[in-house]
Amino acid sequence: MLIPVILLLLAGAAILLFRFLNTRAGPRALWRSSIAIGFSVGMMRGILACIGWYGVEHTGGPLQIPAFALAMLAWPEAIVFGRHRGPVPLGFYPLLALLLVVTSMLWVSIVALAVHATRVERDA
Repeated sequence: MLIPVILLLLAGAAILLFRFLNTRAGPRALWRSSIAIGFSVGMMRGILACIGWYGVEHTGGPLQIPAFALAMLAWPEAIVFGRHRGPVPLGFYPLLALLLVVTSMLWVSIVALAVHATRVERDA
């Protein structure tokens, strides 16, 4: 049930991002906006996912519910690190945050590339 909702939200975010980036005047403004948006979204995902991951591992009871909701921000990318038994080492958190920043910037750049490609076809 959760995966279709996540996919629907991701598709909606891609459409909104496409429409927003399509309003940028030139290619330079388009790529500046895409880098700024990707970095900002990636940093927020990284910070919140690391806080959530830490909360899931080090808290108990009702605090794990919001912590797990935050840790879900790292679901697609966290599979790279594999399964862990017990608490993860402290070096895991910066690597997870970096991976989330990079993949967010990649996702936004792919949408910006689609915007740029539609502009080139339209101008030709």
